[in-house]
Amino acid sequence: MIAVLIDRQLVEEIRQVERATGRTDLLSGFVAKLEESVADFPAAFADSVARGDDKAAVRAAHTLKGTCRQLGALALGDLFGEIESAAKAGDFIAAQRKLDEGAELIARSLEALKRA
Repeated sequence: MIAVLIDRQLVEEIRQVERATGRTDLLSGFVAKLEESVADFPAAFADSVARGDDKAAVRAAHTLKGTCRQLGALALGDLFGEIESAAKAGDFIAAQRKLDEGAELIARSLEALKRA
C-alpha cells in the first residue's frame, strides 16, 4: 500500500484556521518547526540509543509521527511510525536503516508541505 504524501484536506483545515484568525503564518510556522525537529532527530535518536535510553528514542519517533500526521504529511508520519515500531522492538539498527532509506521521502514531504 502506498501512503498519501500529503493529505490536502488536513492542510486546508489549517488554512481555514489561518483565514479565520487572520494569521497567515500558522502552516509555515508549523512546517518550519517540523523541519527543525526532523533535522534534529537523527542525532537525538542516536544519542538516546547510545545512552541506553530506549524510551527517549521511542518517544522522539512517536512525537514526529504524530506531528507529521497532524500536518497532513501522512507518508512521513508512517515512516516515523515504522521507526518507532522498530525502536519499541529494540531493533535500533532497523530503525536507523528505515531513517536512512527514508531520506528522499523526508525531503519530498517537507517540500510538499512548504508548497501546500
